[in-house]
Amino acid sequence: MKKKVADNGKRNSKFPKKHPHNATKRKLKNKKNQGKKRGLSKQKKQRKKRKLRFLFELLFTFVIVSSLFYILSFFTFTTTKVTGYGMTHSINNNERVLVDRLSPIKRFDLVYFRVPGGKETSVRRIIGLPGEKLSYINDELYINDELVAERFLANELINAKRENYMYTEDFSLDIWKNNSRVPKGQYFVLGDNRPFSSDSRYYGYVDEKDIIGVVTYRLLPLHKATKF
Repeated sequence: MKKKVADNGKRNSKFPKKHPHNATKRKLKNKKNQGKKRGLSKQKKQRKKRKLRFLFELLFTFVIVSSLFYILSFFTFTTTKVTGYGMTHSINNNERVLVDRLSPIKRFDLVYFRVPGGKETSVRRIIGLPGEKLSYINDELYINDELVAERFLANELINAKRENYMYTEDFSLDIWKNNSRVPKGQYFVLGDNRPFSSDSRYYGYVDEKDIIGVVTYRLLPLHKATKF
């Protein structure tokens, strides 16, 4: 038979009676922990939303700026990669330059233009302006019968003189076109690498409407970035 255990209102010490106050504390603690978890989860969701909103705004801004840049380039500036060796050493093959579409054209400017009689584009230097007489005699440029120094060719001219050859062959508009002056609205251009450059001596004058713009900066390579 099972022995009856007297119940005097006290439980066995091995199984202490759960105090109702402790149970309430545990419930409150569990609720608090759950509240914290929900709060953290909500904060994570908010941070994720803010991050996505920031990325969207960044992408939207990039698209707008790129679009504006692309549109403005048609009216103000553009970039192009120079190909060939006609402008060595001023600009070398495969270098990228910035072209200002709005800049006025002056003597010795580097210009980006459509080559007469073809679909190609090129970069050359303005030598003769509309209405001017032009000739080369003994590697010296004469504009309207006055000597004009080409300082950008100083080293090349020194080397040519030392090695006894002409860097720019004798040349005159009178003989070349049987016309002593550059026609109105047109320009005479030459490459800086005179012995090997294809320029106005070969394809003629460049019409003003075919000049896309003036080269103002060398952009790439970065270590050669230069303002012209």
